[in-house]
Amino acid sequence: MNLFLPIVEKLPNGHPVQIYYKESTLIQRLLEELENVNPKDEFQKYFNIFNQLITIEKRFVRKENQLFPYLEKHGWNGPSKGMWSFHDNLREQIKFLNTHNKELNFSKINENLPYLIQGIRNLLTIEDSRLFPNAMELLTKEDWEEFYEGDEEIGWMLTKKPPRYPEIKESYIHPSQDFTERDLSFSTKESFRRRLYDP
Repeated sequence: MNLFLPIVEKLPNGHPVQIYYKESTLIQRLLEELENVNPKDEFQKYFNIFNQLITIEKRFVRKENQLFPYLEKHGWNGPSKGMWSFHDNLREQIKFLNTHNKELNFSKINENLPYLIQGIRNLLTIEDSRLFPNAMELLTKEDWEEFYEGDEEIGWMLTKKPPRYPEIKESYIHPSQDFTERDLSFSTKESFRRRLYDP
């Protein structure tokens, strides 16, 4: 049982750690599906699941470029060193499997797929037990609130774009209180001149 999960469930909607956990749920499901499909007999199904799983690259890049620098700022350099190399090992396994997929080399797929599945499961365990609990202790609310734009630029594994965090609440502004400068698509002076001189 993941003891950190109750904390995640109480996080505000769209919080970066909450999104990581939604991705974790998706990843676990995809790993189970990969274990229960026969690449040789159901190659297209296997290939579709595999291609969805390897969008995990977005998760790796978000962690490396968003989360790790903030952890370093707070004095924790471990993930930048150890976990980054873990990501690179998984990238290599994905690359090898992609080669076997193109060649339809089913014996090599069956031989190497379990290593990828186990490697990803090990990574999720480390995230659950150390990375995210420590990140929640180290990073401030203001730190987490700076993540959204960078995360959005990199992307998520989820099919539906997560809600913005923190949520931006737009309030109604009465026209008499709206002092926003806007570029007009026409010149009021020119319009007035045309009305005066045009027949």
